[in-house]
Amino acid sequence: MTASVGRRSTLHLQHRLRRFSLSLRTMFSSGDLTALLILFVLLLMPVLALDAAGWPLALGTVLPVVALSAVFGLLLARSHYNELLALIMSGIYGGASVLLFASLSEPGGLLAGINSVFQRSFRWLLDAVGGGINQDEVVFTILVAMLLWFLGYSAAWHIFRIDRVWRAILPPGLILVTNSIYYNGERNLDGYIIVFMFMALLLVVRSNLDAREWDWYVNGVRVPRRLRQQFYRMGAIFAGLALLFAWVIPSSDLQERLNRFQEFLAAEPLTQFSEFWNRLFAAGDIQGPTTADYYGGDSLQLGGAIQLGDQVVMLVSAPPGRRYYWRSRVFDTYEGGRWMPAADTRLTDPQAPLNVIHEPYLDGVRVPVEQTFTIGLRASRLIYTAPQALYVDLPTKTDLRYIGADDRFISPENRDDNVKAMNISVIRPAQVLDRGASYQATSLMSAASATQLRRAPATYPQWVRDLYLYVSPSVTTRTADLARLIVQEAGATSAYDQAKAIETWLRQNIRYNEGIPQPPRGQDPVDWLLFDLREGYCNYYASAMIMMLRTLGVPARMAAGFAQGTWNPDTQQYVVEERDAHTWVEVYFPGYGWIEFEPTAAQAPLSRVDDTPVVQLPSPTPQASPTPTETPTPSITPTIDPTSQTAAQNEGRELPTLTPTTTPTVTPTVTPVIIPTIPPPIGTPPPQGVLSFLLSLLGVVLVAVVAILLLVVVLVLVWWWWEWRGLRGLSPISRAYARLERYIPLIGLRFGDNQTPAERRQRIAQELPLAEPPVTAITEMYTSERYGPDIRPHPLESERRAEAAAEAWTSARGSILQRWLQRLLMPWRR
Repeated sequence: MTASVGRRSTLHLQHRLRRFSLSLRTMFSSGDLTALLILFVLLLMPVLALDAAGWPLALGTVLPVVALSAVFGLLLARSHYNELLALIMSGIYGGASVLLFASLSEPGGLLAGINSVFQRSFRWLLDAVGGGINQDEVVFTILVAMLLWFLGYSAAWHIFRIDRVWRAILPPGLILVTNSIYYNGERNLDGYIIVFMFMALLLVVRSNLDAREWDWYVNGVRVPRRLRQQFYRMGAIFAGLALLFAWVIPSSDLQERLNRFQEFLAAEPLTQFSEFWNRLFAAGDIQGPTTADYYGGDSLQLGGAIQLGDQVVMLVSAPPGRRYYWRSRVFDTYEGGRWMPAADTRLTDPQAPLNVIHEPYLDGVRVPVEQTFTIGLRASRLIYTAPQALYVDLPTKTDLRYIGADDRFISPENRDDNVKAMNISVIRPAQVLDRGASYQATSLMSAASATQLRRAPATYPQWVRDLYLYVSPSVTTRTADLARLIVQEAGATSAYDQAKAIETWLRQNIRYNEGIPQPPRGQDPVDWLLFDLREGYCNYYASAMIMMLRTLGVPARMAAGFAQGTWNPDTQQYVVEERDAHTWVEVYFPGYGWIEFEPTAAQAPLSRVDDTPVVQLPSPTPQASPTPTETPTPSITPTIDPTSQTAAQNEGRELPTLTPTTTPTVTPTVTPVIIPTIPPPIGTPPPQGVLSFLLSLLGVVLVAVVAILLLVVVLVLVWWWWEWRGLRGLSPISRAYARLERYIPLIGLRFGDNQTPAERRQRIAQELPLAEPPVTAITEMYTSERYGPDIRPHPLESERRAEAAAEAWTSARGSILQRWLQRLLMPWRR
């Protein structure tokens, strides 16, 4: 008895194993496992290339997601689910997989990891919609993992379901190629492209083999069992030869195409997208859409930690013996931690050179200095010059604001009311500058001594008072009180001495640190720097000095670009690297223009002729905020001073003293140029009401999102009601015929139970001639399946019939719905 039961159990197990084996053979075709492995390696190449380029990806999260995306894509492709339902199921599986692996990467276990992921994602979302900066690497990894999940699923679907291999290859290939084009680091990414192309060609070989096998099956041709292996082997050999041949042949127009692509990326919409991207994602060693072009964006947000590399940005030839900055742009208005320019005019000059009209200066206080710049980046969308630019030998696009000249410094015979000076915000090249491109510029650099600047009048033109004495409501009272206390203890009375006092206090009391956390919400970043954090980098130093000076009635603005870099005596050039990216302060002195100040402690002090030696100022101790900041400050070693070598070279060097006469003869430094027609204003956002605008915009976005979600839910329900209700257990052919009968009443046709499928087909063809071919195909397949001989077709034949039925139904449904809309909107034509 026991032996009999054991024998039956064994037979039952063997029967179930045979059924399972048969179902696997029915679901999967020969070579699917090999194709899946090839697909996984292909999808792996963009991931490894992104990681090699320095993108902040957690491979422990991304790699399992990529593997599962290909596996689930294969399973869904071999299932009987239609495309939309499979996509929805894939999204559910993908979201769960990404959440699982991201949570496991967090400390504290699975539940604590899930909680951490949701908290960090919610905080990132608030910063995204609120205009803040949040470069959380976990959120970036989650978003990239979801993108790669859908890429993997889509690739598997197009390979194993509908055999559209190029749709599977192109999306991940685009990511790989784009990353390679804009990577500026030292690692070689060509290997990833080679492996990717090799795997892509193998998938093309597999696709062609499947097509040939189907033709052989239809025509009764017997195929050798080892043909697939031989086909792959020969395909691999030819793929390798093709790659080798493609790699060695020259391409004469490749650089021209890259130039056009760079011009496309220089367009305003992509520049704005670049700014949005940099607020929310940390980039690798990339130059292109994922960088802010080194302060080239139309805003500058005070944010958290920064990471700068040693990529050579440019080489500059300029007369030695001076302290240089290479300026890309200036920022004028400050609101709650965000700097914006004041430009309201876009001046496009397609013909070189650009001649900048300056306001008049006192005689001899500025001297022209020529510079030659050679671009070291793969591409640059900015023009750099020493302050203040006078001449650039390139076609340019300049954002500026026209200002009136100060009549106090123009003799009556030289006055011209039609000539207005240019207050430049940023100069861009008309064409993207490639690596190795050179241009020349001339700047009017200050030669004024400290004594001259102390004697500058304290009455400012109206345009200066309107723009550069404005203090944002976010600047706290205690910030202004601290500024007054500093200048009082320093005994500073002139604008110059007040600026030097604030500059010195910041250098002595704020520690330089590039690894600071994000500013807390609800607190002005300048207030946070001065009274809570007491450490930061150049953006914070400059912002604090400017805001404190403005509360004292001293006009100031932020300049951005690069410090001068390292002097190379062999080439007689300044080597400017990415780590030299910098912001500094410019203070306005009537008759002298904008004068540079250096509050950042990591930079060498900026001294002038007969400047008072820097002494240790009494340090007013700011009172800390009553509510301490929640975000802990990481203990990160500050970056080594990038200009220490340059400072040592400049030590002891003095500029020539230029003493103005008691009654100066004023000569405006105006270059005669043709004034082009001023285009319409760009439309700078007003400095007030930014928060209320963001809140109202957020409300509109949320309402729109909710409305779209409701619409999607309604459409999905309607689609399910007409396409799937009660039809789930049917075969694809029977389901297509059932849907046909369900939709036909929409155009006014009713069938009796005694009518055959052929009679119904004839009636539909008479009423709707356009639908005759697909309706005939569905009817014939249904009749054959329902009333024909009960012979199980080959799996490939079943799949082909299912695809034919789905395509025929899609065509028939379009014709039926078109007639239904016609009957609904034009009832007189029924």
